[in-house]
Amino acid sequence: MSATQDDKTVLGSQPSVEDRGERLLHYAIGAASIVLVLSWLQFSLQSICCGDFDGYYHIQWSHLLWEGLRHGHLPAFTWLPLTTLNASRYADQHFLYHLLLIPFTWFADLRRGAKLGTMFFASAAVLSLYWLVLRYRIRYPLLWLLALLACSWSFYIRLSMTRASSLSILFIVAGIFLLLERKYAWLGPAAFLYVWTYNLFVILGVLVVIWAAVLCWSERRIEWRPILWTCLGTVVGFVIHPYFPRNARLFFEHLAAKSGSVSGQPVVGFEWYSLPAWQFLSSALVACAAMVVGYIAFGSALARSRGDRRSMQRPLLFLLFSSFLLLITLRFARFMEYWPPFAILFAAFTLENLWLNKPISPPALAENKQEADATASYQPDGLSWITLGSVVILLSAALVYNLRMTRTTIVTATKGPSHYQAAAAWIRANIPPDALIYDVNWSDFPKLFFYDTSHRYVAGLDPIYLLDQHPELSRLTDRLSHGAEPDPAAAIWTQFAAVEPANLQYIFVGDYPAAPPPEWFNYMMATGKFAVIYRDSDCVILQTLYRPQGEGPVEEIRHLDSPDQRKALLPEVQRRFKGNVYGTDEEDWKGGPALVIHNPQATQDWARRLFSNDANSISGEELWQLGFHLYAVTDGKNIWVTEVKGNPKYRAAFSVAPAQPPK
Repeated sequence: MSATQDDKTVLGSQPSVEDRGERLLHYAIGAASIVLVLSWLQFSLQSICCGDFDGYYHIQWSHLLWEGLRHGHLPAFTWLPLTTLNASRYADQHFLYHLLLIPFTWFADLRRGAKLGTMFFASAAVLSLYWLVLRYRIRYPLLWLLALLACSWSFYIRLSMTRASSLSILFIVAGIFLLLERKYAWLGPAAFLYVWTYNLFVILGVLVVIWAAVLCWSERRIEWRPILWTCLGTVVGFVIHPYFPRNARLFFEHLAAKSGSVSGQPVVGFEWYSLPAWQFLSSALVACAAMVVGYIAFGSALARSRGDRRSMQRPLLFLLFSSFLLLITLRFARFMEYWPPFAILFAAFTLENLWLNKPISPPALAENKQEADATASYQPDGLSWITLGSVVILLSAALVYNLRMTRTTIVTATKGPSHYQAAAAWIRANIPPDALIYDVNWSDFPKLFFYDTSHRYVAGLDPIYLLDQHPELSRLTDRLSHGAEPDPAAAIWTQFAAVEPANLQYIFVGDYPAAPPPEWFNYMMATGKFAVIYRDSDCVILQTLYRPQGEGPVEEIRHLDSPDQRKALLPEVQRRFKGNVYGTDEEDWKGGPALVIHNPQATQDWARRLFSNDANSISGEELWQLGFHLYAVTDGKNIWVTEVKGNPKYRAAFSVAPAQPPK
């Protein structure tokens, strides 16, 4: 084989039939391995992965979006009326992602659809990273596939969440390809679609600026075209958007808050904090090693380039980009879904450059790739079999460790499939539709929204959205969490009276990310102005009983209000009166459910005495708690009816002990 033919085999110009077959085999092995690993992790549990509730919002909103589009309109987002995401200001920052999720909402179980969609997009993202290795003929492709799969268990966790991160990686890979191939005009459509998909489209802008700096260093010229096309696509993506101009305003507000320029920012999700040093290292040991190898290899390759800077363009691009991702990942844990795989690519491209005794030397502008490839010359180098075998063993061990850590972590961190489901069903059945519910943990909103779209909530998706619209309510939540309000019920009433016409009566207290301590419940219940109206192992729902003078008492929710509970009372009626006196539960009476006492010997005086005795005893409160609106007596011909008002004197007997938080 001549030198020119050998060059073409490595660089990707006109590969032979045997070479194409080998690449197809590598693609098949890569696709099968990636799908196998990600599907095994995704279906290790039934819930939407992985200790993060945002996936519940994404799949439910995609479902509602599909229902709206079927009827020719975008649905209004009405579930967070006090935040930046209220109906008049809401903008879908993941619009294209939600559109792509729609086919996965056609499953009977939305959770299964979300998991399948997440697995599909995550597999495509990792496969696209491996495609770069194959496209640019990096030697030992299966070794780099193993390194990508073993790069980090935190990467797996982030990629297993139902989020747009996987699509974001696809756009980054597309951007790298377009830059390396110098197909700059296509950056415009890529940036346009990226803006529609995810608000981290700024990463593409960073990548383009890095490439411009690489060209300035290596070719001593300013290349403005990639920056121009990317900026143009970004601007058009904002303007030609179903939510313009709200999408632009929301993006810049979000950017300002996350950059720290907004004062008084509330506590945000754990992903916006940095990982402890040891956890960072142990969760991405292979990626850290790849960065070290890449830095050393880059220095050696630069020394051997003999001043030929153009040969260092690809390694320098990956060095700067992976270093940028490393820095922001050290600051914010959420970027673990980006940095580890690009650290592997940095090592791969840099070592490939080092293994060429004579670096690739394309023509000055390298616009014609085939011509550049034909003029390149090098002598390949590589790893010894002993070194290669040792690396494979180490990477295989790292892969096993990472898969084990990922599965253990996601199973431990992810709540069960029925978490909050019973509470949401109770809310739908017992709290009036469209009522505002105070979710004191803003992170509970996505799952409540998934199970219940008939009520509105105070905060959700990000605490900055409530802070932006109503900073006083955001600060109230913080004060309540620290027990700093002398009268929490009065504070809640006063703060919400100004923004909610019906005021706020219901408070949802969940156990995500952790249940409040018993001291917090003692603090809330000490004044006697809250009632526990629902409790299970996951959450507690409180109702505020506070009313200013002149407002009148609050209409409490009835703890035992259900047809089954009302029917269960009927044997008690039979035991009480004996003989031929019995009771019936009349659910369809005008005015509400009624308990009817059938007594052939009943008189008007007998009925009045019964009504009076029960109204002044715990029996009257029991009827109220059971949800009876009317109490009636009939002798078969006449009927006497009174309204059930309950007896607050005995109300505490039906309340759950307030001092214990959910377990």
